[in-house]
Amino acid sequence: MAQSNHWKILCNCDLSGYTLVIPSVAVGNVGQLACDLVVSSLFMRKIAMVYSPALVPVAGCDPYKLESTSIASCCEVYVCETRKIVILLLRAPLVQKYSQQFLTEVVDKFTADNIKDVIILTSAFAHEKRHIMTSPFRYVVNEMCPYKNKLKSLEWVEHEPKEESVTIIGGGFANLLYDIVNQKSVPCLIIYKFSSEGDNIPDAYEMVHYLNSVVTLFDEPEFYKKLIQPVSWKHLYGGPPPTSIY
Repeated sequence: MAQSNHWKILCNCDLSGYTLVIPSVAVGNVGQLACDLVVSSLFMRKIAMVYSPALVPVAGCDPYKLESTSIASCCEVYVCETRKIVILLLRAPLVQKYSQQFLTEVVDKFTADNIKDVIILTSAFAHEKRHIMTSPFRYVVNEMCPYKNKLKSLEWVEHEPKEESVTIIGGGFANLLYDIVNQKSVPCLIIYKFSSEGDNIPDAYEMVHYLNSVVTLFDEPEFYKKLIQPVSWKHLYGGPPPTSIY
């Protein structure tokens, strides 16, 4: 099958030993918001843009710098050399019939770049949570993942599989991506939170805190003070209702 993804490389970067983070477009967009928060807070550098039939066309202003003349697209790659993390950020859902080929090519591209592991951030429908008194976060980990011992020490709640393959209801393409990564024998971790649609900014902050427990991105003292909201969040849910309607 011919390659469908086209990569516009803005800056060459050696990604050997890096952790790749991919947010799945899911309920409440928690994974995407969390990655937005990380990119903004670490002042991550955009190194590539991706074009594919699987991507819904999106274009807009730079979501992190008001004075920038750069155009943001549906799928972009950001890197932080000091923390050895690379984020593939998606701003729209995937076109279903092209999603498997798109994700397979993404995994092939980054494994060829010698990334160390993959972390998928996503969310699930809040009403799917069975044990009400437990943490709203769950994780899925494969046998190759280097974080297994750390996760046990953190005493996180593991995903309860309903069948042989992983199914996160409301989690977007996370299930499919996890299967592809497993087939490629790449270490992988999924972190997800039970969420509802609405103001999901608090969910994003919590997810970054969970991510930071596994991959150190920010020093723990005064953790939340080190997070910088993207300027694009200023109008994330629109302006206040006009006073004239009252």
